[in-house]
Order: sequence, then structure tokens, then C-alpha cells
Amino acid sequence: MYKLVEKYKLDKNTILQSMRTSSSEVLERILQEKGKKQDKTKKMNKYLDAIHNDSFKIFSEQVDKTQMSECAFLVYYCWIIVSIECRNSLWKYESMDLSRRSGELWESLMKLCWTFPVKKNIRRFTSPNFEDVQKKIKNRFIGKLEGNGLTEEIVTDIFNDYDKIWSLLGASINLNSDELFETFDELEDEMVGVKTKHEKVIIDFKGSYGSNEKGNKERLLTVARVYDLLNYYELTDKPYRCILAVRTIEESGHNYLRQLESSGLWSIKRGSEVYKMVYEYTGFNVIDVINKHKLSIINDLNEITARYMNSNRTSKQDKSFADHYLTWW
Repeated sequence: MYKLVEKYKLDKNTILQSMRTSSSEVLERILQEKGKKQDKTKKMNKYLDAIHNDSFKIFSEQVDKTQMSECAFLVYYCWIIVSIECRNSLWKYESMDLSRRSGELWESLMKLCWTFPVKKNIRRFTSPNFEDVQKKIKNRFIGKLEGNGLTEEIVTDIFNDYDKIWSLLGASINLNSDELFETFDELEDEMVGVKTKHEKVIIDFKGSYGSNEKGNKERLLTVARVYDLLNYYELTDKPYRCILAVRTIEESGHNYLRQLESSGLWSIKRGSEVYKMVYEYTGFNVIDVINKHKLSIINDLNEITARYMNSNRTSKQDKSFADHYLTWW
């Protein structure tokens, strides 16, 4: 149904040409079809996913293993460019859609650095089950009470009050996040030049942080409190650390971020700090790759899509789509 350009190298323009050639025929056919824009977009997305997978397979086979992280990042970046172009051809982006989509794409691009890390001393882990965590913490609390020589009646009375407080959290809390990983060997750190502590890290990526984040702030605080209790009661082999990585901070979002930061439960990484953090943990230097390949979303988009993103503006911030949603570094 599609074919890739056969001559290739680890080069942005070569990869973009390959993907655009592969998608153009399918895009033109879908544009001529009758049906809802949503259905056309879903159909195109399936082709785009296959094009990404095939592109990565082909290009990754042509590079040295030491370039695998760079290859994965560059191929996915180029796929982002082509997917935005195709989506906008089928169904013009509105502000809210582009806000959500740009956040998803940026998050996926960052997470790719953990899928193909330069360092080999990190590994992902599955978030703990809340019910199991709750039982462990409660049992440890009872153990502390009993260790103080209190009578069984007093221990029971205190624990019942403690249990009522726990009930305020609800029946279940999802302790999962965008990225969960642990460090387990410092030898590789010395090779890369940055040392990291042995720890379990929970990262929540946000493309932008604004006035609508109050509910999310409360969720983040609740999740971090649970991990903090695991640290406090020493119910983990390595301490948990929670990091909120934010690409763009709207003026109205600063207050919520300050509340998270002042809680002592979340470390906040803003803008360029995010890319430094990625390098610290994965060994992959995002900024170096951006500069090396001259990556700029608005400049890499085709002329029609770039013109649309530059000419349309957000109603609240009065910024172009290009500036507000597609300027990532």
C-alpha cells in the first residue's frame, strides 16, 4: 500500500522525504473518500503508524548501535511532522485539539529517550497496586503503635481513627504516571559524566500548565503523598522521587506549580530543565540532537501547514499556534 524511499541515511530531510512519499498517495485517496473527518483521520493514523514502524526498522538497520537513541528520536520527530501535516490536511486543527495533541506528541518524544536510553543503568518498573501499598503502610503503622507498649484497646482505637483518614483518599488511587524507572548501577554514570543516585523516579510530563490544572494538582499531590509514605515507612528498596516535567508554563499556571513545589513532594522541571533531566537519567542529549539536525517544528512543516499554524491564533494567549503549541525548545 505504501513504499519507503530506498536510499536513506540518518538525516532529517531524507527521513521526511521518505515518510512524505509513503503517505502522500494514501492521503490523497482518503481526501477523495466520502465520510466524516474523524473517520478519515482514524484511517490515516493507521497508515501513519505503519509508516513509522517500517521507517524505524529500515533506518535503524543502517546505523551503528551507538546511534540507536538518536535514530529513534529523529525518526519519531519526523513522523510527528508528517502526522501533523496529514491531520491538518484532512481536518484543520482547532486550538483545543492542537493543545491536546501537541502535549501527547511531546510526551511521547520524551518517553522515547527511556525506551532507547544511552545509559544502561535504568529500567522501567510497574506502578505499585494501591490496595497493596495501603495494607503495607497500615501494617507498619500498627507495628509502630504496638512497639510503644500501648494496650490493645488503645492501639485499636488509634488505628480506627487512622483508617478513617485513609478512607478520605477513596477506594483506589492510580499510582501510575507517564514514566516510572529506577537507577540500579552507577558504573555507566561515570562513563557518561553525570552521577545519579539509586532511586525510583516517577515523572509526569505536561506539555503546558495553565489555569485548568487545579484538579490535576490535587491528583498529583495525592499520588506523591502515597509514595512519600512508602519512603517514610521504609517500605521500598530505593527511595521514590516524583518529578513534574513541564514544557510550557502559562502565566495562570505558576501558582499551582509553586504549590506543588512548596509541598516538597514534587520536583519541578521547566522548559530547558526538562532536557537536562532527560540527559541526566538516560544519557541522551536532546539539545545536541536538536542542534545537530536543526530541528524546528514550524520550519520543518510543509509550507501549507506552516502558514496555517502561523496565521491562526489562540483566543486566550493571543499567540500563533506555531508559537504557543509547536515551539518545544
